[in-house]
Amino acid sequence: MKQVTADLSASIPVLPNRPLKRADEPDLYGALSLRRNKALDFVENAAFDPGLAVYDTDYQNNQSLSPKFFGHLDDVLGLLKASYPAGARLVEVGCGKGYFVELIQADGTFSIEGFDGAYEGGNPAIGKRYLTADDSLSADLVILRHVLEHIRKPHKFLGLLKKIFGDADIYIEVPDFDWITKNHAFFDITYEHVNYFSPRSLTFLFSEHRKKGLMFDGQYQFILASLGKLQVEKFSDAYTIADNWDVHRFEDFFPEFRARIEQISRAADQPGSCLYIWGAATKGVMFCHHLKALAPDLFDKIKGAIDINPKKVGRYLPSSKLPVLDPETFSTISRGDEIVLIANPNYEAEIRATLIENGLGRIKTINL
Repeated sequence: MKQVTADLSASIPVLPNRPLKRADEPDLYGALSLRRNKALDFVENAAFDPGLAVYDTDYQNNQSLSPKFFGHLDDVLGLLKASYPAGARLVEVGCGKGYFVELIQADGTFSIEGFDGAYEGGNPAIGKRYLTADDSLSADLVILRHVLEHIRKPHKFLGLLKKIFGDADIYIEVPDFDWITKNHAFFDITYEHVNYFSPRSLTFLFSEHRKKGLMFDGQYQFILASLGKLQVEKFSDAYTIADNWDVHRFEDFFPEFRARIEQISRAADQPGSCLYIWGAATKGVMFCHHLKALAPDLFDKIKGAIDINPKKVGRYLPSSKLPVLDPETFSTISRGDEIVLIANPNYEAEIRATLIENGLGRIKTINL
């Protein structure tokens, strides 16, 4: 199979979770320039331009349709219920499509309000806007799930939340960069994530915390602390010292990523093979983007992406322009001998169950 050398930092899709409406719709790319702060054990994309990452109603990152992910949300709610009394007032900042707000509402234990400028529903508990320094709100707990990795200089944003909410507690959940590197998940590096936290760097944001740990089979990490214990100046001091930063190539964090692509290529490179990738979110989009450059022969065998999110079905992946199908459509066109690449191994069991339910149990699957 023909392999090529490519500069993966040249340009990557800006918003993998914003599927294209048409295959000929122009792509938006941004530069990747990774650097690591050795004092904080914190990684960021120094080339990030916030003006490119615009979140609108076409941005689709709802994972709650998955039983596996819904179980994760239940775990988070269980952690909060074990930590706060009934009736506590919660505010979710950056609540996205509002699925966690609605889960908390349905449970009934807490009072909940959400804010997100890209929200597209009609829940009166969710404000369709972003918070500003002019806001002053009361809460027992601020929820910040998968928001902080999208914001440059996250310590300053947390300082803004302290101004808005005072010394309220805060629950922060972000991807765990240690898991990403340990599992060679190079396709988790995405433009919209301007920064990447190790457990050390997340903990460094506070002088003390109530709880911290890993969730979602180790892919995510969380910390529960008080905004009153936020140490913006200490984090800022380490962040602003130029000597603390080392510039890194993509390969420095993922020395085996080319070998991993070749390994997957060998496993899927069968005569007449036809491939699909299950997962039209960040992992799937970024893997196909890299595969197109590094293993074009194999990429040409991928006929489409499969996803359970109806807001993505009928659209196209950024960069690769692969069409997105729902599982039912795939089952009607399948020959039964395709190879399915699973973008996130956490969903393997439910994907296999869906294939079996649709009479496609003999299809070969490969975890990325």
